[in-house]
Amino acid sequence: MCDLPQIPVPNFYMMTDSQLLQEFEALAHRLNIPLSREDLMGGTGGLCVVRGEQRLILDYRLDVPTQVDILAHAFSQLPLDDVFIKPSLRARIDLYGEAQV
Repeated sequence: MCDLPQIPVPNFYMMTDSQLLQEFEALAHRLNIPLSREDLMGGTGGLCVVRGEQRLILDYRLDVPTQVDILAHAFSQLPLDDVFIKPSLRARIDLYGEAQV
């Protein structure tokens, strides 16, 4: 299970977890960050660097809400101020960014 805090999302930004996951996958693609699902043997995954390249790796067994949380946390670690991101996605990312302060 993911150790990230569960952060409430304002109602006006609501998207389903499946929609958020699709948007995070599209954002990774736009930013040329490969996203893969692997057997992490109990780990959850996240943002990492493999051979000098940023990658997003998720355990293939994770449920959709946990994948969304991990990706939101991962994207909150990147400089995205100059990148257009849909408001609902930006809100989810920003919530994790604020939780780190």
